[in-house]
Amino acid sequence: MISLVRTDVSNLERLKINCLIILDVHARDIVDGFVRDSILDAREFEWESQLRFYWDKDENDIRIR
Repeated sequence: MISLVRTDVSNLERLKINCLIILDVHARDIVDGFVRDSILDAREFEWESQLRFYWDKDENDIRIR
């Protein structure tokens, strides 16, 4: 992604790539924190605080990822 953002891309493409890079770095930092703090159980608050909740209109139910 870093190599791609350095090429001749449109402003919109560059913005999208930058967002993906930021998300990737954030995810890496979260996982590093889990390792550093020995977060091993999915029921621990630190793990659960990273979950995202989505409403599925088709199923009329909540999805957790």
